[in-house]
Amino acid sequence: MVSRRTVAKLLALIVMVIVAGYAIHAYTRRVGGISMFPTLRDGDVVVIQPVPISSVSVGDIIVYGPPCSTSGDDIIHRVVQVTPNGLITQGDNRATNPYPDQRVMIATSPITQQCMVGKVLFVIPYLDIIATLPGGTSYVIAAIIILFVLFSEFTQNEKEE
Repeated sequence: MVSRRTVAKLLALIVMVIVAGYAIHAYTRRVGGISMFPTLRDGDVVVIQPVPISSVSVGDIIVYGPPCSTSGDDIIHRVVQVTPNGLITQGDNRATNPYPDQRVMIATSPITQQCMVGKVLFVIPYLDIIATLPGGTSYVIAAIIILFVLFSEFTQNEKEE
């Protein structure tokens, strides 16, 4: 017979996995393609923060989606102009994106608050490569990263005390 404590721990673990999955989906996006090269590369992961459109400036990288995205996918591009109607965006790779998204129908219109997913806070480069390493190597690397973060947190807490 399984104890109540074990069941409670298992349920807590399941809830944590669900919350972590939601947070990862809500606050990160994988870069796919070369439209933002050399700033962002295929396989990078961007961490985003939902923000009001009024806090976005020219030069910021944002993520936007439907109904402004013609493909129905989330788009990660740079703000090149702020207008009264919304934000004008364009990929950094001028060879593949010589014109703003709105001119070439990547976006249906200037980006409005309704379309904003968030503003890119920082980039985790090449994270996609780690996930595709063979034979469990990715789990070893993930474990090392987790141990490093935990070690950093514990040593930081000791210094504060």
